[in-house]
Amino acid sequence: MTDLAARLEALRVQVGATWMVGFENFDGGHPFIEVTEGPVYRLVAYERGRRLFAQETRKLDEILYWALYEVTRSMAYASAVRNPVEGEEQRFTAFRRQEELLGGLDPRWAERARASRPS
Repeated sequence: MTDLAARLEALRVQVGATWMVGFENFDGGHPFIEVTEGPVYRLVAYERGRRLFAQETRKLDEILYWALYEVTRSMAYASAVRNPVEGEEQRFTAFRRQEELLGGLDPRWAERARASRPS
């Protein structure tokens, strides 16, 4: 888990984020990572004690992408609120910004985000 924490911190700094998905459950819908034998990585979020979602993988790159997807989504929406584009829905401004942020970390991540973007 130490290697994963170090990689997450390096990516947080690289993207300029003020927060990073961690390893503790703070409830309130905040995603966190669980690591079990294997290793198996799980991105989970709870709100009021009820699980909102859980994604599981054995791939380190996958859990890194999922964590950075959450962080950059938050950054992108904050940017879209601060810098609205006239005549454009805020979510499209945010989608583009998130893809830029992810692309700065790994071009494949930007492509994944673009491919999964809601229309």
